[in-house]
Amino acid sequence: MKTYLVVGLGNPEGKYFETWHNLGFKAAERFAGNLTFTKKGNQLLTSTHENGNKVIILKPLTYMNLSGQAVVAVCRKFKIPTTQVIVFVDDIYLDIGTVRLKKSGGAGGHNGLKSINELLQATDYTKIKIGAKPATDIKGNTANYVLSKIPDADRATIDTALDTAVQIAHDVIAGVK
Repeated sequence: MKTYLVVGLGNPEGKYFETWHNLGFKAAERFAGNLTFTKKGNQLLTSTHENGNKVIILKPLTYMNLSGQAVVAVCRKFKIPTTQVIVFVDDIYLDIGTVRLKKSGGAGGHNGLKSINELLQATDYTKIKIGAKPATDIKGNTANYVLSKIPDADRATIDTALDTAVQIAHDVIAGVK
């Protein structure tokens, strides 16, 4: 039996819940389904079993730029190798509705991934990137954009993308991706 860590990146404060930057949280919540998260320090955690494996689901409460702190703590506590970590994350370079699986690689300019890379001292974990590309050029003002609310017009597309992201995570755990 393997233990997997499924992480949703986001910001814990209510004003961020419906923003682009919280797509990772939304995916983790969808992955967890009816499971209840419990607060432990700087983490919201729940767990389940899937395909004979234990799956721990984490929403870091550290805010995006310090996400690695919670990820490393859980990996150490449960002795989870980096290759069994799956991270849901927003990606402003992917079109809205696009979902991309990456089995390793850099942070792509994402501060949450940078924090994880630095603190895990690894990049060989799975990233499931959920497209959040702005329709128009944001002229370098990335923070304002990713912290803005997802427009109602994009909600159906985002819902489908979240379903796809969750299915990819299940496939990774099942060993088919």
